[in-house]
Amino acid sequence: MAALKQNPSITQQALHNQTGITMGTIKRILPILQEKGVLIREGNRRSGNWKVIK
Repeated sequence: MAALKQNPSITQQALHNQTGITMGTIKRILPILQEKGVLIREGNRRSGNWKVIK
């Protein structure tokens, strides 16, 4: 979450490189966090930003 707060436009690949979390885990967890209302993706897939709610 700290990585998303520091860099809201971070890509999944950059998130993987920065945290060491596998790409599969990132791709699985980000939608779950969106469903729970913890994260919101603003903008489109290419040039959007993450917004951490909680």
